[in-house]
Amino acid sequence: MQMGKNVAAIVLAGGLGTRFGRKKQFLEINGKPLWEHVHDKVCKVLLPEDVVVVGVDIEGGITRSQSVVNGLKALEKKGKKYDRLIILEVARPLITLEQIENIITDDNPNCTYALPLTSTVVKKDGTYLNRDELYKLSTPVAFDYQLFYDAYTSGRYFDYTDDTRVMYEQYGIKPHFLEGGENMLKITYSSDLEILKMLMEKYEL
Repeated sequence: MQMGKNVAAIVLAGGLGTRFGRKKQFLEINGKPLWEHVHDKVCKVLLPEDVVVVGVDIEGGITRSQSVVNGLKALEKKGKKYDRLIILEVARPLITLEQIENIITDDNPNCTYALPLTSTVVKKDGTYLNRDELYKLSTPVAFDYQLFYDAYTSGRYFDYTDDTRVMYEQYGIKPHFLEGGENMLKITYSSDLEILKMLMEKYEL
């Protein structure tokens, strides 16, 4: 890998698809399941043996956090010392090779893609927030491997929806942001498929 780093990847494909209506990771798009779209891209950047697909190669966990732990344990069994870890979600299949490379080669120990907000945000008490001061977190995310491994295997983090918060809670390390774009659409509901198809045509994927 670039800069002499040994980099590992966890691809999260273990969801139940409750909101989507079925396990979307196995939904075929352009001739192959959704998880392969992400897996094949990251394998163009990293060695395939350094990539673990949770939900395909190994069993997923009850929560997202537990799936990440399962992925970490599978990487540890490989007996290789890693410097950096990238975590991707199959629900964001339009991630580009350039975006994967950029976050891997970033030197920050806690790094994430983020998206600017396009809607007005208000608290439940009626207080308005300035959307220009806010980000919507996305993936992929990347970390210093050992710091992340020690934090996640401490047993303190069972049900976190974003991995950068684990690094913040454990070490006080704030996330470094890389701004993403519309290609980081997350497939959550079946209605998102039409948007996905339009974006695939736009980006010729």
